[in-house]
Amino acid sequence: MDSVTIALHQLNRAIDLYFNERDFICTITLSNSAQTILRKKLVSESQARACEDVIFNKSFTTFQPNSKTEPCVSLHSLETEHEWEEKATEVLMKCCENIMKLNLPRSIQVSAFVRAKSKMFVCS
Repeated sequence: MDSVTIALHQLNRAIDLYFNERDFICTITLSNSAQTILRKKLVSESQARACEDVIFNKSFTTFQPNSKTEPCVSLHSLETEHEWEEKATEVLMKCCENIMKLNLPRSIQVSAFVRAKSKMFVCS
């Protein structure tokens, strides 16, 4: 298996744990692992596109990966189940966004999660 396939599997399991078992700790750890792989793939593809742009289009815009680091939230600071759920939702959404940016196939789990959370954000 390649790393992206592994990341997709981790993400699917994380979503299953999120919805079916409400195991937010395992959801966070699995989705963080998937996010690390997906982010590396996204940076790699961005760098390749930047190189192609320089070679084929003679564009000399400098590729700069997103230098912003994501705020590190200490899992020790999460106390209530609601806080754990919010953090799990945040990490899963980042993974789903990267899947869309990478044009990877969306699994049933990813589609269900995005649909459920999109409704939640609209209704809130």
